[in-house]
Amino acid sequence: WLRWYRQVVSRGLAGATAVVAPSRWMLQQIALHYGEPRRSSVVYNGRTPSLFNPHASKEDLVVSVGRLWDSGKNAGLLLRENMPLPVSIIGAEQHPEFGNGVFTVEEFRPNVHLEPQQDEKQLSAVFSRAAIYAATSQYEPFGLAPLEAAFSRCALVASDIPSFCELWEDAAVFFRNNDARHLRETMERLARDPGLRRRHANLAYDRARQRFTAARMVDDYLELYRSLVTADAVTR
Repeated sequence: WLRWYRQVVSRGLAGATAVVAPSRWMLQQIALHYGEPRRSSVVYNGRTPSLFNPHASKEDLVVSVGRLWDSGKNAGLLLRENMPLPVSIIGAEQHPEFGNGVFTVEEFRPNVHLEPQQDEKQLSAVFSRAAIYAATSQYEPFGLAPLEAAFSRCALVASDIPSFCELWEDAAVFFRNNDARHLRETMERLARDPGLRRRHANLAYDRARQRFTAARMVDDYLELYRSLVTADAVTR
């Protein structure tokens, strides 16, 4: 099935007038695994800043979004060490094999709370209260939840995967990918220094507003669409 899948995707990309990816890293992976597109563009995802509240009082709370059994999102990394602040993992539904070789109740930390999936309004309220967002993904083409947290003025603690490094640069505090101890140490540094936490929260907020708004995303797509329309079609 994988051979068939790659053939189908490669044919589709080869026949496309233009290929768009939400990060340079993702575009590079497309070229590496499926062949270089005839024309390619990066259009970063965007969200509307007014949907989020960056002015609420912050609590000593770490938030992450992701299923515990999803190794890509890797939210279970937050269970492997005792984090210095309370942690809320949202969308941590139980895997069908929960307690049977995936995660067991005994592995849960006392300061970690597992929350069900939440809608946009509920997530916005949680992000507005949280001081830190933990972006633990091992694989991520872009990552909307960290962006929404940045619009809520959360400090971003992110794994040092290529896409996060591209998107957030010095606006996030990075830890070694899939390294629970280094994640805990990074959290401890922010927990001890509220000023550092606020500084990185402001850096993430400013970067989100400058680069990742929905308005900017729409403008980039419109510019791409206009460039694909032939002069003949425009004059008709």
